[in-house]
Amino acid sequence: MSDAHRKALPAALWLLAFSLAAFNLRAPIVVIGPVLDPIMHALDIGAGAASLLTTGMILCFGVLSPLAPGVAERFGLDRSIAAALVAIALGGVLRGIESFPVMLIGTLVAGLGIAFGNVFMPSLVKRDRPQQLGRTMGIYTVVMGIGATLGAGTAVPLMQLAGSWTLPVRLWAGVGVVAAVLWWALALRHPPAPGESRQTRITRLFASPVAWTLTIFMGMQSLGFYTLQTWVPSVALSAGVPEASAGAMLSVINFTSIPASYLIARLAARLRHHSLLVLALCTLIAIGLVGLWGAPTQAPMLWSVLLGAGQGGCFSFALTMIVMRTAHSHHAAMLSGMAQSLGYLMAAGGPLIFGALHSMTGSWQLSLGLLLALLGIQVVAGLLIGRPRMVELAE
Repeated sequence: MSDAHRKALPAALWLLAFSLAAFNLRAPIVVIGPVLDPIMHALDIGAGAASLLTTGMILCFGVLSPLAPGVAERFGLDRSIAAALVAIALGGVLRGIESFPVMLIGTLVAGLGIAFGNVFMPSLVKRDRPQQLGRTMGIYTVVMGIGATLGAGTAVPLMQLAGSWTLPVRLWAGVGVVAAVLWWALALRHPPAPGESRQTRITRLFASPVAWTLTIFMGMQSLGFYTLQTWVPSVALSAGVPEASAGAMLSVINFTSIPASYLIARLAARLRHHSLLVLALCTLIAIGLVGLWGAPTQAPMLWSVLLGAGQGGCFSFALTMIVMRTAHSHHAAMLSGMAQSLGYLMAAGGPLIFGALHSMTGSWQLSLGLLLALLGIQVVAGLLIGRPRMVELAE
């Protein structure tokens, strides 16, 4: 939409539309996990097939994200966000049908929508709220965190209330429909401005050291996050942490990450140099990992708080740098596509390797040592991206 149209849109309505879109970028990912056993029983499928209903979406993020900037350039950012939300809603509807092939198709369709939405949102902030970058990116990460928490936390109670696992899945599909309708109303009312479309190949970023350092940082951060999301309870249980506490550790990590992500986005937007900020966040993660490694039963909740604050802050920092290290909204979309695509591909093998090392050694020590080593790579990349340098596109 043109500058005049954007200024005419009430701030409250823009924030509502923005938050609804962000809300739909995490909840559909996590809602399946808590009800996976009932789904396996209802569809008579094994764990391998069932895992496709979750990992298929993550693979979409890695494979399809690079296509998003071209879509936004061709059709306009607002219409592209609306189309992404339609895909999320349609995918959610299909995932609520008791048929494995249909659910798998729905997973891929929703994964396409979320992959594109992940790329579009930082670009939207760059275009519409450059003067309120920290606050808006903070709201973005908080809303995604709340969506993920509600999606995971309400799945089982809703299933028990309805007597069917389809209710929570269909409920989140309904939230996607509401967001899609609102965004299409806005997009149709405000068509792309003349000259808004710019055809730029994402491969032009490949010559930018800044783009690569941010991509590596994003990849290592995502790898650590998804690995711990998968294995923290198992690591704690095997060390002798009581079952209730081991299960609560994951909730504490996720709850702590929400305020941390907001505060770091606000702080990062006010700073020019960010290297010390990254070092502090990674130090929190390192202390949490060392605690899990050497004294898991001594203070499991403290380790969880440190891991949640560090990881939530690093995720928010990475997204904020996508906006701060680019000069234009379409450049932000390109950088977002590159960093999130390659980042998620890097992260995809983390949980598998972490578990495989445990199977080989019978201990979690080597697995946790690997995470600490990879955190070292994240620190180096973070220190580099913390320097005030902009992404420059190759001609």
